[in-house]
Amino acid sequence: MSLHVLAAGFRSTVQDLGRPRYARLGVPESGPADPFAQRAANALVGNDPDACAIEIVGLPFTVRTDDARVFAVTGPDVWAVGVRRLPGWTALFVRAGEELTVRGSERTRYAYLAVSGGIDLPPVLGSRASLPAASLGPIPRALVAGDKLPLGPARGARPGLRIEAPAYDGTVAVIAGPHRDRFAASVVRALSEAAFDVLPDSDRMGVRLEGPPLESAAGEILTCGLVGGAVQVPRGGAPIVLLADRGTTGGYPVIATVIRAHLGRVAQAVPGQPLRFYWVERERAVEALRLERRALVPRSD
Repeated sequence: MSLHVLAAGFRSTVQDLGRPRYARLGVPESGPADPFAQRAANALVGNDPDACAIEIVGLPFTVRTDDARVFAVTGPDVWAVGVRRLPGWTALFVRAGEELTVRGSERTRYAYLAVSGGIDLPPVLGSRASLPAASLGPIPRALVAGDKLPLGPARGARPGLRIEAPAYDGTVAVIAGPHRDRFAASVVRALSEAAFDVLPDSDRMGVRLEGPPLESAAGEILTCGLVGGAVQVPRGGAPIVLLADRGTTGGYPVIATVIRAHLGRVAQAVPGQPLRFYWVERERAVEALRLERRALVPRSD
């Protein structure tokens, strides 16, 4: 059985949770820009957390399946249209041959579409994630209308289940980065006291920000490994929050790291939206991750 792409958006790709084990070989991790939204979509349709789903950039996005399936769409302000309007963050039953269109608002930067059984593609370097910039993945490009994606066997998904959408409010917790001591105390305070606007050239590699300059008095570093959420500060002081398609190493100092539970708040921020950062300790970051994982359990109303 297959999922047929009828309208593909702008730069939509298939993504699972990525390939982090290959960073030592210089291979970017990839995976979803908004990990919680992707995991929630898979949880709603009964898939494993690492099941392959679709990250949608540019709406509308329309699909059709050969057989009846349960779908879920997640992301800020998303919904779906089949024979009627259907809510986001909810498990939806779709009949064989019925078209489903994902829609959203101007706040929807990334939407996620999961289908019961998952998209059944062969892994490349341990993952089905697409990285078009490196022509990597079983589908090493953005999806186009006419693509036919094989589906795995569905396993008892139940329509009507819901997961609460997270707060995409632009408030973002950070912990100390490995190079925070290279920045003056006034610069460290500025990161949490000022608003930083998202720039239009942000993408899956990183979210570029405009605000008070955060330059390091100690200058650049030789190199270091990079994780998702690292807040790099290039020459000039305009920070970049690194996302799924980031490089594996870099020579800009990292003043802070966005906590894992708030990565989606950064990734989903649209151009012009202000982000406000606040410092937390490691224990708060771990607790936020625990709460996020509890929130991934679907419930019936």
